[in-house]
Amino acid sequence: MSTTLLTQDIWPQLTSAVRGSRQRCAVAVAYFGAGAGRLLPLPKGSRLVVDASDRAVRAGQTCPADLKRLVNRGVTVYSVPNLHAKVFVLGQAAYIGSANVSSRSASQLVEAVIRTTESDAVRAARAFVDGLCLHELTPSVLKRLATIYRPPLVPGAKRGSKAAKPSSSRPSLPPLVLSQLRLVTWSERDQALHDAALPVAAKRRQHPRSHTLDSFRVSGKCTVVRGDVVIQVTNEGGRRLVSPPGNVLHVRTRREGNRQVSVVYLEVPNRRRRLAETLARALGEAPERLKRGGVVRDAMFAQALLNKWAE
Repeated sequence: MSTTLLTQDIWPQLTSAVRGSRQRCAVAVAYFGAGAGRLLPLPKGSRLVVDASDRAVRAGQTCPADLKRLVNRGVTVYSVPNLHAKVFVLGQAAYIGSANVSSRSASQLVEAVIRTTESDAVRAARAFVDGLCLHELTPSVLKRLATIYRPPLVPGAKRGSKAAKPSSSRPSLPPLVLSQLRLVTWSERDQALHDAALPVAAKRRQHPRSHTLDSFRVSGKCTVVRGDVVIQVTNEGGRRLVSPPGNVLHVRTRREGNRQVSVVYLEVPNRRRRLAETLARALGEAPERLKRGGVVRDAMFAQALLNKWAE
C-alpha cells in the first residue's frame, strides 16, 4: 500500500487506470466536458457523479452528449448541483485532487492529484461517491440537457474557440526580469518624475500589509512593463544584494531628445535581501547567472529563483 502525489502526466495515468480496472469504478467529479469520455472511458457497471445542473451545462462545463455515451455503455450517471469534489476510485486505488474531466485539464491546467492504495482511504472514497448517487440522469433528462448545452467560452476568444495547447506542462509564469542596479544620486528632475507618478503606483497596490512599494530608475530604453516580475540585483560597493521578486505596478517615462529615463514602481515582499553569492550557492548555480540583466529565458532557472524566495 502506498500514497503518491502526482503532478505530471496525470491524465495518461488516470486513463490507463480506468482501462486497467477489473471492477466497477466510482467517480465524483464536478465537471465532465466535451471529449471527457475519451479521458475517462468508464467500464460497464461504474458510477459517475457530476454537476449536470442547468447552470453547468449552459456554461459548457458538463457535456450531456458525453454523459449519454457512458449511459449507453452501461454506466450509471448522477447529478449533484454545486459538486466541487474530484474523487476517482479506479481499481484498487483512489485518486483525489484538482482535476475535472476536460480537455483543458488534460492539456493546459497545472493539476495535482494524490494516488493512494491504502485500503481504508479507498473504501472511504468509494463510500463518499456512493453517498452522492441520489439523482440519476435518465436518457430523457440528458436529452433535455442537450438542448441547453453551449460550448465553453475560452477566455479572450469567441464561444467555441479552441484554446492553443501549451508547449510545456510547467506553470505559466509572467516574464521574470533581472535588473542590474547600482547606487546613484538622482537628479531633481528624476526625483520629480518619481514623485509625480507615485500616487498611480500606490493605488495599484495589492498587498499593502505584507509588501513594500519600491522603485528604481532606468536610464535608456526600458523594456519592463506592468505585470512583469522583477528581481533587483544591486551593486553596493562591491557586494551584490538580491531583492525578493516584485510585481511591477507602473512605469513612468520621460524623454529628453534622444535620452530616455524611466522609473519602475513595484510591490516587493517584506523579506531581507540576500547576497548574490549565497543565493547562487543555494540554487546550485554559478554567481555569474545573477549578474546578467534582462528577461530570464531559462524557465527552470526562473522557477527555481521564484521557489527559493517562496521557502
